[in-house]
Amino acid sequence: EAVTRTALAHSANTARNEVYKANEGVIKGVQWTSTLDGKTSAICQARDGEIYPPDKGPRPPAHFNCRSATVPITKSWRELGYDIDEVDEGTRASMNGQVPASQDYDAWLRKQPAAFQDEVLGKGKADLFRDGMSVKKFVDKSGRELSLDQLRKRAK
Repeated sequence: EAVTRTALAHSANTARNEVYKANEGVIKGVQWTSTLDGKTSAICQARDGEIYPPDKGPRPPAHFNCRSATVPITKSWRELGYDIDEVDEGTRASMNGQVPASQDYDAWLRKQPAAFQDEVLGKGKADLFRDGMSVKKFVDKSGRELSLDQLRKRAK
């Protein structure tokens, strides 16, 4: 099942990238979208909501069994030359219902109970998180998860 999910994610994201290329006149960026639940990996937690140029940046799958995807960020009506108001941002799914589309994993997790944060991050990382450290800081630039000791050094 995990092999199939990973292969499908790769194929789907390859197809999305082709759609982005074919529509470069209306797409100004690509946003990483991760699943808002307790099974999301540290790298996907950190990348959720990040916007990259349409032809650059990391793309899912970020790891084996990855459930993340990308969505296009389109130019505004005004950027396209139309004098029309923008539509509402909409919502996205989370394990406990719809949330604003702009809410990333960090913001979503901050609204969850402390016990759930402890379960997802581990007690030590959850304490740093509740002290204000973003989940985006829990991985290095290449996406590798940092240890609790490395994070504590960063926090000082």
